[in-house]
Amino acid sequence: MRKFLVLLLCFFAFSYSMDVKVLTKDGKVKVINLSHSDLKSLQEQRDILYVEPPKKLRFLDDVSSNSSYVVWGSGNQSIMISYNKPFFGYIFGASLSGNGCSQDGLFFQCASSTTLNISSVGSYRLILVGEGINSEDIVGGERKYLLGTRASLSGKTGKGVVIGIIDSGVNFCHPAFRNPDGTTRVLFYRDYTGIELNASQINSMINNGVCNYDDEGHGTAVAGVAGGYWASTRYNSPAKDAKFIIYKTNLLDTDVMMGLDYIKSKTQSLNMPAVVNLSLGTHLDPHDGTGLLDRYIDQVSGPGFVVVVSAGNEGSDRIHARITSSSGNVGISASSVDIEGWYTRGSSYRVQVCDQSGTSCVSAEPGNIANAQVGTTLCFAYIDNTTLSSPLNGDGQLYIQVSCTNPTNLILRLTRLSPSGIIDMWLEGEGRFTNGQVDDGFGGFSYTVSSPGTSKSAITVGAIGANYIGSSYFDNYGRIAFFSSRGPTRDNRIKPDVVADGYFQCTANANFSNTSNPNLCGSVGSGSYYVAMAGTSFSAPAVVSLIAMYMQDHPSADPIEVKNWLTGNALYDTEGTAPNIAYGYGKAVWKETPSSTGSSGGSSGGGCSMVSSGSPVSLFAWLLILVVALLRKRFFIFVS
Repeated sequence: MRKFLVLLLCFFAFSYSMDVKVLTKDGKVKVINLSHSDLKSLQEQRDILYVEPPKKLRFLDDVSSNSSYVVWGSGNQSIMISYNKPFFGYIFGASLSGNGCSQDGLFFQCASSTTLNISSVGSYRLILVGEGINSEDIVGGERKYLLGTRASLSGKTGKGVVIGIIDSGVNFCHPAFRNPDGTTRVLFYRDYTGIELNASQINSMINNGVCNYDDEGHGTAVAGVAGGYWASTRYNSPAKDAKFIIYKTNLLDTDVMMGLDYIKSKTQSLNMPAVVNLSLGTHLDPHDGTGLLDRYIDQVSGPGFVVVVSAGNEGSDRIHARITSSSGNVGISASSVDIEGWYTRGSSYRVQVCDQSGTSCVSAEPGNIANAQVGTTLCFAYIDNTTLSSPLNGDGQLYIQVSCTNPTNLILRLTRLSPSGIIDMWLEGEGRFTNGQVDDGFGGFSYTVSSPGTSKSAITVGAIGANYIGSSYFDNYGRIAFFSSRGPTRDNRIKPDVVADGYFQCTANANFSNTSNPNLCGSVGSGSYYVAMAGTSFSAPAVVSLIAMYMQDHPSADPIEVKNWLTGNALYDTEGTAPNIAYGYGKAVWKETPSSTGSSGGSSGGGCSMVSSGSPVSLFAWLLILVVALLRKRFFIFVS
């Protein structure tokens, strides 16, 4: 209770919102506005088990979708292509020639089937893109991996389905979100302040040129991958006939819950199925599906309403630490961080934040709070060790906040006072753990999927690499992207469920200029219609487009049916065996069901998988620096 009061005071001090979340005895989660009720009356209601102030989420940064394959090889080799239609691609680390082919830097295109002669002094990567190209059309090389989702030949367009986007907003004027006659594909728009627009009002705004309701650009890019379509460009989603409902969030989890309610209410009144994209998350959560936003997604999901969530971009970051022994020291390199730990029910721990010598510590025994300067460092530590049994799951919970004037190395010391127990901790902010990570066996770290990707009902999506941005990332081609967050959940469920192209996508730019080339994939901040973005924020909407196409013929599909369809049809062509904690069940691909009538096989969908411009070499060179920087960026509008 003391922890809650402290958080509530902080909450009011920052004036984030008057909304709180409550968990009732029947397991339901509700959002209650304190302007209509007070804390004391909530505490006195016998059906309320737990009250929690809002948490601030963050967008999962930027990091598909013709049918495309990557061929790995080395030295001088010949690759026989039996695909008898025009195709194009990219060659990295080698030179290329072939009958009927022309080349411009990294980019090449061929008229039909041919033999590609590769000349390389080392390793090379050959990307092949063609409408309907399959693995058996490619003979040669050492390995080949699927990159796309094979959706564009499905015969489906998402007609009659709503794609819900809860994000930073949208630019209504972008051609990707307009019908051929120029009218909007957005049925409704609402933001966290209560501003609401219907299609007629949006069309008026388009006519007046007042269109950009996206300050960040993130929401426009996400929507572009999920369902954007413009006949003048190659960067299209196959779900071109789906409609949109957009909710602009302030990133408080209470507001995300209201966004889910808004979209569900509108789609029910329209009698239309919906698939909703959430490319946002937090690590200040139990990571076992019992957090209130996770529960809320479970609560609102059902027949005709499916939620897709990005796994996160921390697969290579030291944001998680686990201690299984009776005592352990975890190093922290921090400026300002929040740490949340969860440990086995019935266990208890002494928690200490110490200077690097380990002799001067701020210490909190079980049931206590401590707040003090850490020795002679310029760091202050707040430790809340009062929650020995959380109402969420019965497990113990601890919260630590460290604030330093300068980046400082500290020691987090956990001493178990009970016979057994395991503690998992997650960190957000300007800092990292220096030890205690769990290797995932794929070059990254386990337990890095963020909430609400840990929700039981959510379809959680990781990212594979499908584009070149630098030689150091050669091994991402067709394989798990280095940043893609890994499972399992804390309660040992497989997450992510599937993976898709997220490294990187060419998608709609909120700040486009009408004078730019529709087929130029530019940089963030440029005036091009389309920009290159990377991250699981953009692999998730690629799967949203697949689900929209599935729900076209299965409007009453629930999360279980959709998840079974996705995981049962997932393609696994990389290292290890599926399911696993990096790829989940494999790459999300389109596959017909007995009741479907479209053609099977073919190309991928949900955005673009290739970056193409008049000067590919220079484009990729400067995107290397840009994308890596963006992947490392953090947004902390709430307890990030």
